[in-house]
Amino acid sequence: MTGRSLAKGSPVKKILVVDDDESNAFVLAKLLQHCGYDAVFELSGEAALKTAAAFEPDVVFMDLAMPDMSGYELARQLRQRGSDGKPRLVSLSGSDRGQGDGDDSVFDDYLLKPADVKTLCKIIDGGV
Repeated sequence: MTGRSLAKGSPVKKILVVDDDESNAFVLAKLLQHCGYDAVFELSGEAALKTAAAFEPDVVFMDLAMPDMSGYELARQLRQRGSDGKPRLVSLSGSDRGQGDGDDSVFDDYLLKPADVKTLCKIIDGGV
């Protein structure tokens, strides 16, 4: 398997995927690993908070509708812990911001499922 080419000396971006649907989370994390990123996944907001503290991701892709904590609440808590705009927070949901319980400003980007790989990579690499 060949991953994306990274500039010499360029650190590999760390990605956290959060989705209560294990298939969705697993497949996206594997896809991002195949693209050359260091990607891990969690199935709940609480688990994601713990992993984010230890893993220190550059980007977090998260579902909005999770049973233990909405994506909005997870984003707010990650924002409170983060610094210098890190991590980049991306809503990745099956509905168009349909939760209505949050402040849209907590996210850097919004994507509808399924998102195409080129868009995901652009966001990870700082574009879009």
